Amino acid sequence: MYSLRLVASAATRGRSALQSASRLSRLGGATTAIALLISGPGIAGQFPRSLADQDSRSPASVSQPSMRVVSSLSGLGFATEFAGDLEGAVGALHSLTPRQVAALWPALPDDFRNRLVEDRPDAIGNLGGVSYVDRSSANVARLVELRDQAESDLHLALGRSASSAGDAESARRAMEATDRLRGVELLANRFGSETDATDPVPHYLIELDGSVTGPPLAAVAVGDLNTAKFTSFFVPGMDSSVLQLSDYLRGVERMQEASVDSAAVLWLGYESPGPVDTVSTGHAEAGSVRLAAALASYDAVRDAAESLAEVTVIGHSYGSTTAALALASGNYGVSSFVVIGSAGVPAGLTIADLHVRPERVYVSQAREDALADTGRFWSGRANPAEPEWGAQFFGSDGTTLADGTILAAVKAHDVVGSSRHFDHDKYLGDGTESLYDIQKIITGERHDITPGSRSIASDATLLAEGDGARP
Repeated sequence: MYSLRLVASAATRGRSALQSASRLSRLGGATTAIALLISGPGIAGQFPRSLADQDSRSPASVSQPSMRVVSSLSGLGFATEFAGDLEGAVGALHSLTPRQVAALWPALPDDFRNRLVEDRPDAIGNLGGVSYVDRSSANVARLVELRDQAESDLHLALGRSASSAGDAESARRAMEATDRLRGVELLANRFGSETDATDPVPHYLIELDGSVTGPPLAAVAVGDLNTAKFTSFFVPGMDSSVLQLSDYLRGVERMQEASVDSAAVLWLGYESPGPVDTVSTGHAEAGSVRLAAALASYDAVRDAAESLAEVTVIGHSYGSTTAALALASGNYGVSSFVVIGSAGVPAGLTIADLHVRPERVYVSQAREDALADTGRFWSGRANPAEPEWGAQFFGSDGTTLADGTILAAVKAHDVVGSSRHFDHDKYLGDGTESLYDIQKIITGERHDITPGSRSIASDATLLAEGDGARP
């Protein structure tokens, strides 16, 4: 069991960063090239380098330093210099870009890496460039304390709500605290041990952000991202959170089954909107910043390992809005983009803006999925399934393959149901035409996807319902 250390004051943290820079600059030698850059925030100045940047209880002190240390210090040299100063090591690591961390991390001695993971899990769990296995170990170590804190927060919130001063706001906060504890407990139950014998493929908790008021934000990888040849990121839509973790994971596990060399990520790393807020792109814009950071971090690890892994991003409903904005913000080496049941992309955003080859942008919407039409109608967002937008349309209404295999039709807006029994006619349901095509896209077998040429309505006026996991 590990406990988070108290975060130092801003002044102390600033001194730590400067001391780290000073130490590194003194080392010199053939294995070290130090440059002190006076600059702003990390990658492209547009999004945080790690989710720790957004967690007030994590070492955000070093997320946007005014002075960054850019170092090619050898792993052994780094470990030697900071052998007795893990705080200094954390400061130095957080001053680096994900690409620099990805180059340095595997070169660190095993015992030094283990010390960082065990003693400072809050600093390592969301640090871009760190091995995903190590990130998961760090995040799992944080769950006990997060659960204790969530229990304490709920106790206080319920006390305020029940007091004579209780009002609608205190009742709302009590509900948020309840959801927060439920979310942490779901994660703790699944990752209570390093391995779960019931999972044929290992699961990793690669992101964990407890700074939000409701359920924590998280990302779970099915399979090893460090070794995968095919990697996919699934971004769900409105009303999605870790409260539906088990349901969404069933669909993501099916995506991973596309290949034994595949890893799939369930990305619950943003605060998704409720039905009313889906008309706005506000949640998508905020979420796209965080998704871009996740994709950039994976791109850094992949490049450091000289991996040629293909990356596919799959966005469902409002998640496709979020994913499109993330892809438009930079080139993260994404091979394919898949849109299912889209709530629309911002007007003016074209297929050419996505940094993905146009012929590898795919879209599908089932005939019986009217809620996607509704989301686009009320928001005024563009329909990526319109022929002029330029995406490749694939089927989801059921078909029979040349070998006689029958692929089921999708008959709802959801990607999964409330249990395995109710998954059969959803976008990521076992045996559906849409899942078959998504698996083919993930593994690069694009010539095998089932064609679709049906136009999608853009003038539906049905009231939207939730697109979370339901029957």
